[in-house]
Amino acid sequence: MAVGKDKTRILLTLPQDLKEELTSEAKGDNRSLNNYILNLLISSEKRTESERD
Repeated sequence: MAVGKDKTRILLTLPQDLKEELTSEAKGDNRSLNNYILNLLISSEKRTESERD
């Protein structure tokens, strides 16, 4: 699958039980696992930025 010029791929190693939990939460949110993790990271970054202000 092609990746946009403004994006990059990473290899992420997770404990199997954490992956299963995240996959279940992603399905409940109607998202792919990748998109769910990306949204968690973006939300965390936004919270951190607002706490600094």
